[in-house]
Amino acid sequence: MTLRLCRTADTLYDFSKLYFAVGIGGRYSEEHTICFRLRQSGVVERMRLLIPPEGSAAGWIRLRLEAFVRSYGACEVVSARLVPEDGGELSRQAYLIGLKSKVRAQVIQSELLQRATVPHLPESLSIELTAACNLHCSHCSSHGDESEHLLNNRRPPLNAEVLETLAHEVFPYLTLVNLVGRGEPTMVSASQWNRFFELCEAYDVLVTCVTNGSFVKQRFDARKMRLLDTLTFSIDGMTDEVFTANRGGADLNTFMKNLDYFQSLRRDQRLLRRPRLGLSWTLKRNNIHQFPDFVRFAIEAGADLLYVRHLLLFRPGDATESLLGDPEMCNHYLSMGYELLKGSPMKLDVPPLAATA
Repeated sequence: MTLRLCRTADTLYDFSKLYFAVGIGGRYSEEHTICFRLRQSGVVERMRLLIPPEGSAAGWIRLRLEAFVRSYGACEVVSARLVPEDGGELSRQAYLIGLKSKVRAQVIQSELLQRATVPHLPESLSIELTAACNLHCSHCSSHGDESEHLLNNRRPPLNAEVLETLAHEVFPYLTLVNLVGRGEPTMVSASQWNRFFELCEAYDVLVTCVTNGSFVKQRFDARKMRLLDTLTFSIDGMTDEVFTANRGGADLNTFMKNLDYFQSLRRDQRLLRRPRLGLSWTLKRNNIHQFPDFVRFAIEAGADLLYVRHLLLFRPGDATESLLGDPEMCNHYLSMGYELLKGSPMKLDVPPLAATA
C-alpha cells in the first residue's frame, strides 16, 4: 500500500489497522487484523504488510483499511496491490510487523489465562542504560545518599556489545522499550544514545523514557521524536525553592526550558504520531501545598499522563517529609488537585485519598 495520512490537529494518532476477510462469505473481525504505524503527516509512505497464512491460503480475500483508530484525520490511498515477498526492506518491515502482532496476541492470551510463566518472548522490555545521575534527589533510592550517589555514578553503563546482542535477539519481537532504572537514561554517551535509537528504528520499536529533564536538548531531535512514545519529566516542585530542595542539583528555569524544547518538538505538525508528555510528582510535606498548581501546570502543558506517588522511605531521615501521618492536610490538597482534573482526558496514575480516623 502507498498511503498519505494527515492527522487532525490536537488528536493523538497511535496506529492504523487493516482488516482482512477470507473466503467469499468471510466477515471482518478483530481476530483478522494487522496493526501498523506511519510516521509523518501529509507525506506519502509505502507500507508492506504480511497477510497471515489463513488469508493467503483462502484464494479470495477482502481488505478494509481503518486509517485512524480512536482518532481523526484524512487518508488517501495512493495505490494498493498484492505482491510476493521479495526479501527487500519493505518485506523485512512487513515480517517485523507480523512478528510483533503475533507476540501481542500471545501476551493477551497469557494475561487471560493468568500464566505465571509464559511460552513466548515479551512485548515490552525495561532497560537501564546507566546507573549514573547528575542529580542527588533526597527521596531517590539510588542517589539520595551521597555514598550511594557516588557508587552508582562509578558503575559502567550498559555494555555496548550486550546492547547489540540484546537488540538483534529481542527487539524484533518488541513493541516498546522503557528506559528506566537507577540512573538518568540521557547520561549515557551521545554515541551509545544514538546507537540505541538506531537499533530501535531498525526494528520498529517505540521508546518510553523517564527523565529529570537536564539533557533533553542534547539528546532529542526531530528524528528521535518519530520513535518516542512517551517522555516523562520528574518535577516535584513548582517554585525555585521547593524544586531545588527536592531535585538535588537541578535548576527550575533550565528544567522549564528543556520541557519547552520537548513541547516544540512533539507539536511539530509533520509528526503523525505525537509523543506523549508525562509528568511525575512525589508527594512530600514540603510540596503538598503546590500540588494544585502542579495539576494546573499539567493541564496547561497538555500533558497526556500524570504519575503521582507518596514518598517511599529509604532512609530514616526521610520520615519527616512523609504525609502518611497527616492525612487531613494531604487530602485537602489532593482533593483540590483532583477536582481540577475532573473531565480531563489525561491518563491518571494517582493515589486515593488517605484514610482518616
